[in-house]
Amino acid sequence: MNLLSPIFSLLAQTGRTGGGFWFPESASTAAPDVDSVFNWITRICIFFFVLIVGAMLWFMFKYRRRGHVPSMESPTHNMPLEITWTAIPMILVILIFYIGLKGYVNITTPPENSYEIEAVGQQWYWSFNYPNGATDTTLHVPVGRPVKINLRANDVLHALFIPAFRVKMDAVPGRHTELWFEATREGKFALYCAEYCGTQHSQMVGTVIVYNQFEFEAKIDELANWLDKVPDEDLHKAGTILYNRCTSCHTTDGSPLIGPSFQETHELFKSGGTRKLADRSAVTVNEDYLRNSIRKPYDQIAANPQGLAYPSSMPANMADQLGSRGVEAVIQMIMRLDELVDDEWKLKKVERADIAVEAEEPQ
Repeated sequence: MNLLSPIFSLLAQTGRTGGGFWFPESASTAAPDVDSVFNWITRICIFFFVLIVGAMLWFMFKYRRRGHVPSMESPTHNMPLEITWTAIPMILVILIFYIGLKGYVNITTPPENSYEIEAVGQQWYWSFNYPNGATDTTLHVPVGRPVKINLRANDVLHALFIPAFRVKMDAVPGRHTELWFEATREGKFALYCAEYCGTQHSQMVGTVIVYNQFEFEAKIDELANWLDKVPDEDLHKAGTILYNRCTSCHTTDGSPLIGPSFQETHELFKSGGTRKLADRSAVTVNEDYLRNSIRKPYDQIAANPQGLAYPSSMPANMADQLGSRGVEAVIQMIMRLDELVDDEWKLKKVERADIAVEAEEPQ
């Protein structure tokens, strides 16, 4: 065993705050358990590798052919030995299964008092929505409090992976999945998309910032009120950040979804055209129509290409969630959508820091 002590010493470092031989730094309550199971299985593998290969080499030497040996009439076996080498692996596999299942149940069962955040995966970035209306492309969480992440994907399969927290979960189009963690220390940690999702998959990276409770509440409050710092002339750009609240129903490139595409709405607005409604009437698509569609989404239900009503899936209180300035930002985005998309009518990414300006200090 002395020959293995350097390896075991390296393995023992795994799971500590500074990382180790196998893992990155550890920063959640789940990380030590995940690391210990991995280390335990690795040590078992190393032990049996040395034992089996050592025995094989010894038998090759001890029972090497030393001349003519008559062949035996039939194979022989040793029942106690065969039972032993069957029972021991079986016990180990059952034990590994039990420990793994116990850990899996723990990391897939969020505590009831978890702080909930919605994570939206889209090509090629993550956006995070908070209960107070705040939204950001950086994940902000408090230290020492369970956080539940509700995942969804707007286009293709994604997977949210935070190595320091030892958590990963797929975000599947049309389905809602979840993961949870409890950060154990403040700091910045990397997050990734762990499922190939297109040509820029490798650029779908982000940051998790862990704060103390006071700083976290201040940060989330700041994010919720960031629109107050956006100049009126840049409100249309701010709408692209708020668009993540609309993506489950509306596209920007004309592709079908469960609500009218914003591209179609934009073109009708630019041309002064009318939209057919489910009650077979028509309405002119102007600024008043856009505002009413957000504030009273069930007043004028649009008809799909087949003449049927689009599903009434938009929250009735969407305007309250956005706030008056947020409503104006979304309206401005739709009205000026052609300025905000690329050649394929995909929204260009806009960072909040690029459009928000600090409020002037009082004199």
